[in-house]
Amino acid sequence: MKNFSNPKTIGFFIGLIFLSFTLLTSPPAGLSISGWYVTGVVLLMASWWATEAIPLPVTALIPLALFPLLGIYDFSDAANPAKSAFTKAAAPYAHPNVFLFLGGFILALAIEKVNLHKRIALKMLLSLGTDAKYLIGGFMLVSAFISMWIMNTSTTLMLLPIGLAIAGVVRKTTNLDKDFTNFQTALLLGIAYAATIGGISTPIGTAPNIVVISLIQEQGLEVSFNQWMLLALPISIIMLVVGWWLLTSIIFPVNISANKETKNSLQEMYQQLGAITVDEKRVLLIFVLTALAWIFRDLLDDTYLLQGLTDYGIAIIAALAVFITRSSQGSGLIEWSITTKLPWGILILFGGGLSMANAIMSSGLGKWIGGLIPDISAVLLILLIVVLIVFLTELTSNQATTATFVPIMIILATVEGNLLPDGTSNLSLVAQLAIPVALAASCAFMLPVATPPNAIVYGSEKFTIAQMMKAGLYFNILGILVVTAFSTFVLPLIF
Repeated sequence: MKNFSNPKTIGFFIGLIFLSFTLLTSPPAGLSISGWYVTGVVLLMASWWATEAIPLPVTALIPLALFPLLGIYDFSDAANPAKSAFTKAAAPYAHPNVFLFLGGFILALAIEKVNLHKRIALKMLLSLGTDAKYLIGGFMLVSAFISMWIMNTSTTLMLLPIGLAIAGVVRKTTNLDKDFTNFQTALLLGIAYAATIGGISTPIGTAPNIVVISLIQEQGLEVSFNQWMLLALPISIIMLVVGWWLLTSIIFPVNISANKETKNSLQEMYQQLGAITVDEKRVLLIFVLTALAWIFRDLLDDTYLLQGLTDYGIAIIAALAVFITRSSQGSGLIEWSITTKLPWGILILFGGGLSMANAIMSSGLGKWIGGLIPDISAVLLILLIVVLIVFLTELTSNQATTATFVPIMIILATVEGNLLPDGTSNLSLVAQLAIPVALAASCAFMLPVATPPNAIVYGSEKFTIAQMMKAGLYFNILGILVVTAFSTFVLPLIF
């Protein structure tokens, strides 16, 4: 009986009930049978993703199994209809942006292997002063910057022990328990929140960014690395600065002065790394060149020999570079064996979301849903969807939430009333409605289950869940306001 009351078990059977219902009943008026079957599969996947009934990447494989069997795609005139249908369902799993993510992950592995991220972190902290408030701000800045290029989980895992060590030093220099408690809580939450916020800044910073970019590219709107940063980096900066002020002045007021022991402790940690190695220098060079290539790709594209350069191509070149470039030991900077640490599940999850989205659009389900939704202003719609996604993501995977809701927003942007006079899609509106979903999915700060960084710092057992919920609510509201404002007023100027 206990097993049947488990949320995962309940979610598993609810998903099967949804699918069975659509298979055993006729579609509603105006919806094709294939669109009705897609509805069942979408509800099945959404239920399993929301409850993690089975591992998220496994759920993401469902389109490969069910879409061909259910005849979602009509290839009756093909020589091998079954093979053609499977190929159609499988194509999104090899989307070009999968390789953008893959290349970014491999470069991140090289950075972690040579400990370059730790050297950068400690160097930045030493440069920002040791006054308690500024120290917390320094940790947040470092966390955000590293998470722009490396998974926020890895960033948090690296910075947490450094933060705890610094907190231990500060504890020796203050007599007031409340002051220290506020400092430690603000520091640890700041590391986690900043890691999540930093991931918003770049296409490779977090999975939802790649999901939404890929889906709107399918509509014909190209989104460059530079364009995304032009929108998302200011959002991250504002949330980082305002969030730091909220944490240290409003939520957990910090009133601890600078002290030499803290600086000495950071210097000792930095000295333990020793002199920068040849391997670190080579990885740093590859990293800098890759980042510059992404940022200035439009300029490079005007060069004769680089006209075929793409953001995903740059990522793969970077990945090849860290394998080919010799280390001080004579081997590559990284070996293939290290790729066991790659988050392959995220890449599969990404492909499954795209495959599901393609089926929604091609089956007519998308157009049918669009006709059901009342006509409301874009501003109000953006606000409503941002609020919904922010609080929904507290309990569900941000990747899965993005993969589920972005197609719906694209549908709303491409219904008949929103088309351009020539009958084509309003791509600016597609971006304005879809991108906020991904941005909002990275603004869940209240619960340990919301994001891996939250879970990691909560696992330190240095603060209560009530303290996290208190701080997280402030950050959730901040995220809602900033994302809505930028999506409404700034995004149309870029896309």
